[in-house]
Amino acid sequence: MGRTVPTWRMRIEDELGTLEPFRRALPFAEKQMFDELLNGVRQRRTAGGMLPSHEVWKPMLLSMMLELTTQNLRLQERVEQLEAARKETDDRNNS
Repeated sequence: MGRTVPTWRMRIEDELGTLEPFRRALPFAEKQMFDELLNGVRQRRTAGGMLPSHEVWKPMLLSMMLELTTQNLRLQERVEQLEAARKETDDRNNS
């Protein structure tokens, strides 16, 4: 007997597939950014499947927001590291 209800993974992939025309219309640089968001959704499929939701967009949007937040935190940490290194260099040069 086959499965009568699509798996969460299948539902997500189907929904992401419907976004392909939108993706094709984006400029190249934005396609890369969009792909990163979609990959963030794919990486968080397990968490999204834990929500008792009949609609896939809520977990997808939460996943996209988490992906953006994760990228933001990485950039913030990198900026702080560079600022600290710059301050050390300035302090040594001023001594």
